[in-house]
Amino acid sequence: MSNITYGVSKEIYSYKGITREAYGLVAYADAELDGTSTIVASANDLSCDEIKLQKLANKCNEINLELVHFSDIVEVFLAGDIDTTN
Repeated sequence: MSNITYGVSKEIYSYKGITREAYGLVAYADAELDGTSTIVASANDLSCDEIKLQKLANKCNEINLELVHFSDIVEVFLAGDIDTTN
């Protein structure tokens, strides 16, 4: 069984000279065991607020979120049902 570690991705989007940054959630398999950072799941462009995504990743790590629930946590985050204020 893989050990999953959650982190934040950063994307830069550009269209017709307008650029914006967005952040996503990334799941890494066995990142702490072998230092390789193999991405096993990701959801891009979830928010322009890096702090909110970092808090989400921290919560996922704190509860040892199983990978099977990755899409569920993304859906709940997008619905605004996760408190990322503290």
